[in-house]
Amino acid sequence: MRVITREEIVAEVTETARLAGLTFEEFMAEGKSDMLTDAAFRDIWLLYRDELLER
Repeated sequence: MRVITREEIVAEVTETARLAGLTFEEFMAEGKSDMLTDAAFRDIWLLYRDELLER
């Protein structure tokens, strides 16, 4: 099993945000406010939000 680091998660979320036309910060804000409408972007948020919000 491979452990994914927080840096790798941030990098993936940053790339996902870019594809959505958002900055990392905008993606985080939309995720927190439940405004992500694209299913793939919402799935990434749901998968990683605990680690991203932990700090």
